Amino acid sequence: MAPFTLKLDDNFIRFEKAVERIGNRKTAERAYRKVINKTGTKLRRGVLKTLPKQTGLPSRTIRKALGKPKRASASYKGNAASLSYVLTAKGGFISLKHFKPRELKRGGVVARPRGQRLYLEKAFMKGGRFPGRKTLNLGGAVFRANLNVGKRWYRGFHSLKSSVRIPDEMVIGPSKAQYDNATRSFAPAMEAEITRILAL
Repeated sequence: MAPFTLKLDDNFIRFEKAVERIGNRKTAERAYRKVINKTGTKLRRGVLKTLPKQTGLPSRTIRKALGKPKRASASYKGNAASLSYVLTAKGGFISLKHFKPRELKRGGVVARPRGQRLYLEKAFMKGGRFPGRKTLNLGGAVFRANLNVGKRWYRGFHSLKSSVRIPDEMVIGPSKAQYDNATRSFAPAMEAEITRILAL
């Protein structure tokens, strides 16, 4: 699990100064929730845009993996207010079936994790003899034999996975840059919101 988090704790001194300037803690909390959620929404949109190209996965797969964010919220029925936005992804290494695999006539399979061509020697997606091989009814997964004894290589096989884990990808490359941009933009956005409130 690798969450992207914008937390009040990271800006506690700035928040207390905002309370002093505004003169009302509830108003300051409301302002922080507004800016945190707005910044977090931009972050989520950015990650949804960068991760498909970064991982080689379809946008719908990324969207499903991220799920719903935990947004900043006001106190409710005795629960304390939450002044953080948490974007979390879960999951292990992604099956190669999600990376446009295809079996080659010369043998082996080609897939494209992270958008890069990857050749997998002795991997297969079909059964039977060449050239009349048939697609296996196994969900499009890529397999490799466990055993390689004579003509019985096809007995005992396992599906192959990529080296791509969405939680890992969230904290590197373009997706990490989206997070860095979001954290840098938070303070100026908060200052603009305080200025707006004081001008009312």
